[in-house]
Amino acid sequence: MKLIIILLLALFPLCSSASNHYALVFENNTILLVLNLKCSPCDLNCANIQYQLFNKETESVISGAAKPVTTGIENNFCGYMMRNNNTFYTLIESDNENVWDMSVEEKGTQQNKDAV
Repeated sequence: MKLIIILLLALFPLCSSASNHYALVFENNTILLVLNLKCSPCDLNCANIQYQLFNKETESVISGAAKPVTTGIENNFCGYMMRNNNTFYTLIESDNENVWDMSVEEKGTQQNKDAV
C-alpha cells in the first residue's frame, strides 16, 4: 500500500506540469494555424509559445515562436503575433464570439486581413 502511495506522489508533479500545456487550432479556407502553449492561453508573460502555420493554397508549412499581444494602457490580452522572415502574422480576438482576425503583413507591403 505504501508503495502505491509513493508511486502516485511521484507521478503527481508530472501530471500537474502536463496540464499546463495547451494547443489552440484556428482554420479558414486558406490556412490552418496551430499554437502550442506551455502556459495559460491568456498569459501575457508566456515566453514559450510555438506555432505551425499550414498554407493550404501553397501547401507550405512555417513554424516558429509566437508572443501574446496586448492592447492599450490596461495591457489586456487580445491575441498572438508570429513572425517568419519579413512576414508578420497577427491573430486578434474579434468582437464576434469564436471569430479571430488574422492579418498578414510583409515588411514594406500592404496588409491582408482574414477571419479564422
